[in-house]
Amino acid sequence: MATAKKTAKKVTKKTAKVAKKTEAKTTSALRKGTLAYLGLYGVAAERARLRAEQVKGLYNKTTDGLFEDLVARGEKVEELALDTAKTAQKRAVETFETTTSKVKSIVPTSLPFGANDRVEELEAEVKALNKKISALSKKAATPAKKTGINKDIMKTDKKAA
Repeated sequence: MATAKKTAKKVTKKTAKVAKKTEAKTTSALRKGTLAYLGLYGVAAERARLRAEQVKGLYNKTTDGLFEDLVARGEKVEELALDTAKTAQKRAVETFETTTSKVKSIVPTSLPFGANDRVEELEAEVKALNKKISALSKKAATPAKKTGINKDIMKTDKKAA
């Protein structure tokens, strides 16, 4: 019993050491990952700053028409986008209209009224059949006269034998 307790304590101590090592490794890996992310963010920010300085320098060198040129290009792109959107809208409307007309031509318009009439007919038929079933079950429920062997005849046969 004492050796089992000592063994259990040793195992517990070993487990605790392994857990501490694993925790240290995990914490270290997490810290390194966070630092790598921050480094990546720093590099991206630095590159963005450099590009902004380049554009600013270019703009300062050629301020006479760069902004106006960019505005003109933006207007062209806007026109192209609006034209594309309008044609897409027209196509969608045309497709919707043709599809709905096809569906309407396939589905008969008198279907809802004819279907309701048929349902009423079937319900009346079901009621009539239920009445017949209940009448037949009432007939079967009334007890019929027992037809069997007459006990008086049996008694006389026993005396004779």
